[in-house]
Amino acid sequence: MLKIDTCSDQAIETQSSRNDVLIGSNSGGWSLVHFGDAVDFHKGLTYKSEDYCEKGKGIIFFNLRCVSKNGGFNSDGVKYYNGLTQNNDFIVPGDIVIANTDLTRDGDIIGCPVEIPEYYKDEAVCISMDLTKIVPNKKLDKKFCYYFLQLPYCRKFMRSHSSGSTVLHLNLNSVKKLLLPLPPLYEQRKIAAILSSVDAVIEQTDAIIAQTERMKTGLMQELFAKKFDIAKLGDCSFKPEYGYTTSAIFQPVGPKFIRITDLKDDGVDWASVPHCTCDEYVLKKYLLKPGDIIFARIGATTGKNYLIKENINCIFASYLIRIRCKDMLLPDFLYQFLKTSAYWNQINANKSGRLKEGINIPLLNGILIPLPSIQEQKKISLILSSIDERLDGEKKYRERLKKLKLGLMQDLLNGRVRVKVDGNV
Repeated sequence: MLKIDTCSDQAIETQSSRNDVLIGSNSGGWSLVHFGDAVDFHKGLTYKSEDYCEKGKGIIFFNLRCVSKNGGFNSDGVKYYNGLTQNNDFIVPGDIVIANTDLTRDGDIIGCPVEIPEYYKDEAVCISMDLTKIVPNKKLDKKFCYYFLQLPYCRKFMRSHSSGSTVLHLNLNSVKKLLLPLPPLYEQRKIAAILSSVDAVIEQTDAIIAQTERMKTGLMQELFAKKFDIAKLGDCSFKPEYGYTTSAIFQPVGPKFIRITDLKDDGVDWASVPHCTCDEYVLKKYLLKPGDIIFARIGATTGKNYLIKENINCIFASYLIRIRCKDMLLPDFLYQFLKTSAYWNQINANKSGRLKEGINIPLLNGILIPLPSIQEQKKISLILSSIDERLDGEKKYRERLKKLKLGLMQDLLNGRVRVKVDGNV
């Protein structure tokens, strides 16, 4: 049985699935309590699909789609509702809700916290039954609670206390037993203020990234809208090749082995790409070289592509297709075109109705591309690549900020590092 008491330096092994929370040696004055003793839960309303309505004809309705992967608010998920409501169904800016349902296979949303944005202060907003409002009592600061729920310890706890084969459902009774390290209220507020300051910089960086991406999209539309000659990709490249079939090895043995799952929206994380074993003939045949472009040819990632920019000891898997450009087509120029809607419209049209929604070499060869002079290709590539470099720098800065925030959370939210508040340590 857990003893609820003032805590010193100890690791409290919790009630299930090997979760633990560390209370730091500097945590005098902190208490370890069950989460359910510090908050109330208010589950959202039960609704029917016919209760949905158009914007302006009902109240704002937050649902599961409003929860971003691993937490945060997604405004694209907002719907509108004109059914029956009760007082507890409504939320206001600053309120915290968690997802008690999850449709993702990896539990990326279950238990994730969302803080209701300030720009809904003049709106009536209610929540669906897939969300639960967390209402802290007078001993728990709301913002401190929000950051606590973001801890990896909490994320792991939420997943381990969810069940379901296709849809995960969070056991809210178990969540009440989640261990909460609780400092004095003034210290909670100071900790929350520190973490909020980092969040503010992250939000500013997000805004810069979004603005730069919008600028690039507009510039691409302008640059590629010029009246260039049109050619088929197959006429401007050497014979495409399918990749090699073998098993991936997650030990550093043999060359890297890139697969369709390694192609991410923000590029390739080479540190996570596995290896494989192969003979010299296979290595020579499938070795990727600078200027090669690889394409995913099947599944949800169909059409996604990546330009190899440097020498790396890596071969490509069988669900990828490699393209090598002839002298008339610069790889950098082609790679920029492959980010446009003109390219993606062709990919989506070609894969429609095909088995597993895939593409093949003949279809890829038939993709129509603009073909200006080499000089014009260089000019366009240089302009767009410079924006890509700026975006890459901002995204790397954002990742550093997120790591900083995580480190601060793990130090501050368990008392390992104390903060000073008006002379109090």
